[in-house]
Amino acid sequence: MGEPVMPAMPLSMARTGETVAVRRVRGAADLKRHLENLGFVEGSEVHVVSSSGGNIIVMVKGARFGLDTRVASHVMVA
Repeated sequence: MGEPVMPAMPLSMARTGETVAVRRVRGAADLKRHLENLGFVEGSEVHVVSSSGGNIIVMVKGARFGLDTRVASHVMVA
């Protein structure tokens, strides 16, 4: 049946140096649209550059973004 599906977790829980894949984006329509415009779409790879305090810096499709952990918690990854 293909490869086993990893349980999704919020992007805010990913560790520095990890590369994860977006499973889905949760939240209000405007937040989802904003994140999708930045490249957080199902299947896209996200590399965690650093995570400290209340912020997480990620690389998506060649662009680097800083996200508040509250926003990052809406992006489900595996």
